[in-house]
Order: sequence, then C-alpha cells, then structure tokens
Amino acid sequence: MKRARGFTLVEVMVAVLITGVLMVAVMANLDATRKAVDAIHNIMETENTGPRILDLMRSDLARIALYDAREYRVLKGQSDSILGADADRLDLLVAARTRAAFEVAVTGKAVHAPLAEVGYRLRSNPLRSDFLELYRREDPLVDDDSWRYGAYSLLYDRVVSLNLRYSKKPDHNVVWEDHWDSEQEESLPFAIDVFLEIEVQPRRSLESLGILGANRARLDFSDLLLVPSHQRWIFRNRLHPVVPEIAAPADPNADPTGANGGATTR
Repeated sequence: MKRARGFTLVEVMVAVLITGVLMVAVMANLDATRKAVDAIHNIMETENTGPRILDLMRSDLARIALYDAREYRVLKGQSDSILGADADRLDLLVAARTRAAFEVAVTGKAVHAPLAEVGYRLRSNPLRSDFLELYRREDPLVDDDSWRYGAYSLLYDRVVSLNLRYSKKPDHNVVWEDHWDSEQEESLPFAIDVFLEIEVQPRRSLESLGILGANRARLDFSDLLLVPSHQRWIFRNRLHPVVPEIAAPADPNADPTGANGGATTR
C-alpha cells in the first residue's frame, strides 16, 4: 500500500511566493484605484461646490422682490470678517418659492412660502477654527427686522473667505463699494462682485498632489452677478405697487375710495 505523497518544502515556499506576488499586485492596483477615485472626488467637489453656491446667489438676485417697500428695504450687503478672514453678509427679499417648508401655526401644515427674506451668513467652523461655515437663511415672515431669524441651511463647512463688492453703475473704471443698503441708496446695485475661496478634505488633497501634480484642495471662485436692468429701473422709479394710505371718511356712509364723488349710499 502506497503512502500519499505530500508537498515538499520547496513547493510550499514557491506557492507562498506566488501568492505574495499576486497579493502585492492586487493591493497596488487597489491603492492606485483609491487614489484615482480620491482625485476625481477632489475635482468634482471643488468644481461643483463653488459654482453651485454662486448659482444660488445669482438665482436669488434675479428674483429680488419689488413689493410694498416704503423704505426701499430689499437688499443689504455688509462687509464683515471672522478671525481676519473675509466673511461678508448679504440679505435680500426674494419673490420665489422657499427651499425649506415652514409650518403654519393655524393649520399645522408645512408649506413653501412664495416670498421670503433670504440671507447669506458665515460663522466659525466649531470643529476647525481655520475654516468658516456658509449658511443660507430663509424667513417667510417679512417684518421690520428683515435681517434676523429664519431657518438656516448649511451650504459648505470648509469656506476660507467670502468677499462681496457692489457697483453703483457700469463704467470703464468701476468704483467698488464694500457695503450696500438699498434703503439708504434708494436703488439697487448694478452688479455684485463675488470672491469665494473653499477647501476640500486635506486627506484627499494629498491624492491630488500625487496624481495631478498639483494640490487641488484649495480653489477660489469669482463671478460678477448682475442685477437685472428692469428691476433696477422699476425699483429706482418707484413703479412697484404701494398700498395707498386712505384717510377715514367723515361720513360713515361715504364711499372711502371716492368713486362716487363722495355721494352717500342708500
């Protein structure tokens, strides 16, 4: 009876060596794939996040509300900074469907309001003090204090700076202003110059450096947001509807509109 022949030590060592070579090749391939995915993620995030925020600002500006604003209080831009970084603020009234749903106290239902106070705010990132968080504020309750309260939604949590400048009129040598208050100016700006700087996750920035040959972690975006000319003209010339003030008639039976020439009704 023949005994079963086992593997020799040389055969086992050769098998282990082949397995090790295959594992190294597989791991190297997986690592290269991971780096490529991270690099693509960098490009997608940095190329999409900035334009998305700028498009949102442009959309809000195009739908600025021309309503019964006796004090022209529809747009206010303020220059501000947080720990030395530009953190400008922008508030405006927007005549468009709100992105967030608000609960109606009477019915208890959540609805999207057709008119809202909209604002852009920054604050320090509580986890990373070297970054800012950018929020968009919506408040459907248009009141005397137009630039407070509301619901906040986070747009991005790794903002380096946001700088806004305002131009009063088109010119060959444009004069830029750091602040704008439509109530004081009694007009809307011709254009708003936006400079936004953001950064993606630092772990992924190393992958971009190795594959792309450049650190794509930090990018800046700039754009010129134009206020539609017809909106500026209507707002400047006070052609938006204003509710008239009607004095109480002396005769309780008189027509308050004066349509009947003050004649009393029977």
